[in-house]
Amino acid sequence: MAGCWWPVGSRRGEAGASQRRPPVKLVWIWKVAIAKIQWPGGRRDAAGHPLKLGSVVCLALVCGWVAQGAEPTRVFQVTDFGTSAERAVDAGPALRAAIAAARASGPGAEVVLPAGEYRIRRAEKTGACVNIENAEGLTIRGVGAETRVIVTDPTAGAFVFRQCRRAVLRDLVIDYDPVPFCQGWVRGIDAAAGSFDVEIETGFPEPGSENFLKAAEPYGKWGMIMDPEARRIRTGTPDHFMTPRWESLGERRWRFFTADDHYRSQLRYMRVGDGYLHLARGHGSAVVAHDCDGVRIERITLHASPGLAVGLIANRGEMVVRQLEVRFAPNRRGWLTTNADGVHCQQNRTGPIIEDCYFEGMADDAINIYAPPNVLREVRSPTRWRISEAVPAQVGDRFQVLDPKTGRVRGILRAAAVRRVAGLQEVDWEEGLEGAVAGAHHRAGDTLYNLNACGAGFQIRRNRMVGHRRYGCLIRAGAGVIEGNVFEDTTGAGVMVTNEPDWPEGPVPWSVTIRSNQFIRGGTCLGYADAPHGAALGVRAMRLGHASASGEEIAGMLIEANEFIDRGGAILYLGGIRGATVRGNRAVARSDAELRRKGPAILVERSSGTVLTGNAIVDPREGTTAAVQIGEGVPPGPEGVRIEATTSRLGARAVPILDRRNP
Repeated sequence: MAGCWWPVGSRRGEAGASQRRPPVKLVWIWKVAIAKIQWPGGRRDAAGHPLKLGSVVCLALVCGWVAQGAEPTRVFQVTDFGTSAERAVDAGPALRAAIAAARASGPGAEVVLPAGEYRIRRAEKTGACVNIENAEGLTIRGVGAETRVIVTDPTAGAFVFRQCRRAVLRDLVIDYDPVPFCQGWVRGIDAAAGSFDVEIETGFPEPGSENFLKAAEPYGKWGMIMDPEARRIRTGTPDHFMTPRWESLGERRWRFFTADDHYRSQLRYMRVGDGYLHLARGHGSAVVAHDCDGVRIERITLHASPGLAVGLIANRGEMVVRQLEVRFAPNRRGWLTTNADGVHCQQNRTGPIIEDCYFEGMADDAINIYAPPNVLREVRSPTRWRISEAVPAQVGDRFQVLDPKTGRVRGILRAAAVRRVAGLQEVDWEEGLEGAVAGAHHRAGDTLYNLNACGAGFQIRRNRMVGHRRYGCLIRAGAGVIEGNVFEDTTGAGVMVTNEPDWPEGPVPWSVTIRSNQFIRGGTCLGYADAPHGAALGVRAMRLGHASASGEEIAGMLIEANEFIDRGGAILYLGGIRGATVRGNRAVARSDAELRRKGPAILVERSSGTVLTGNAIVDPREGTTAAVQIGEGVPPGPEGVRIEATTSRLGARAVPILDRRNP
């Protein structure tokens, strides 16, 4: 029975006490005593025989026997390994010792951190504070909000699981001291020099600290203009400034220099007195599972991270993130939680289940699902190619072959044999494909995305994303569902379903259901709601140059029963799609709600087979031009778009349908 190994909602073995199996004689006596008592109401089994209460009770007893007859949970209290829960200088050695003992005892052990504060740092110069490798059935848990793990190195991850089976981390709080970012107030701007001065707020580290100086190049040294009251990026400003160098002016004042003319020109959006937050990326992440077979992360509260809150990389088996809370620390007036994504999922062989979580204050997407590509390096024959090693191929894997220059999918290939040759993967395909282009990198050659290792089949349900940078969900995978979530004041779209050849990340998505979500405002930063393709919910096929794909590459989208409130741009953008169904959605806006771009509520371009049915648009704002706009590249008639039972109440100059297809 899938997933039966998880201790779902169970506290079994918390006190370390074994549980005895019921004696065989007792089970037999109970069976005889009630064997002839039938179930009330005359219920029958699958064969039509009367269902007897005795059979049900005995089945319960047997199931209980099986569960109780298993090896009792072995509990290892961290406090038994040389530390206390009272602000120890470094509880890391005791925690690592407890984990080592639990791992050595065999599958099914628990490491428990009782209530208290555990300050930890890593034992080596690199890596996480706690590295767990090759463990099976290991649970690491606290007792809820009373268990606080404080990482004292702002470059270190907290917990990393590698090559583990059935790993569980649950019921504790993770924070950093010092935090891995600094914040302060803009005191001067020199647009001509491309610099600005910031006074760092007392209680936060200064950018002369090692983690800032050794942040990754070129994408690890940057910052954002902040609204301190809202604790998010100020509306109408860029969502980042690249600042590769800075210098001290004394008395906690620092001068930051922008990276190039683009960022220099963006200084026109900065004001003296603005809040400014500078972070340092390229270090560890709070929780990572890599190359594991089954992992659960449940009831974790996280207040800071130098990287991701949770990273799920190259895993298989069931992956569950449930009741994760990425929240501002209650005792700190910081403007940021994590330096990167909330839950970051890369090249996983099963779709993650992400449910009942809360996200706020991150410097990037709440949920990000994708795979990097294998670059086609050499075509030996139509059925034998050599590709890069970015994602390991396995026999039977299906690969999407993308021409990144046009954004078109050339075809889908299945691996029949895989060998390593001269630092590459040589793959024999079950069937050949003509016309593919080899190259040295992802901009020169075709890119292959492993459809068996992209997180397909994901389930994202009942989460809330509030006020963080970029997207609520960024999806480059297929056969998944996004349902019952709330996206509120994200600086970009609530949901973006796309491929990104420039990064490069993919594959081109397929068959995604987006149902019963609520989108509240959003798209507040430059380049999102105000962009030509900006929307609360975007579905867009892309090619190199951050441009739209030349074909209809995304298929099988279902968008239904969503609610959009006071959207800042369009509610929905569809571009490069075939066969999308959009039904039963509702959009409402107040007359005074901010609208960041003049245009329609729904925009469809370069798509066919689109069905819009039963949607309702109520938007009296002057900048709303239409309920639905049909743009370029859409075939004529119902082959392009079919609109049924759509209602709208708009401003005096707006129209229900604006058809701008090429004649």
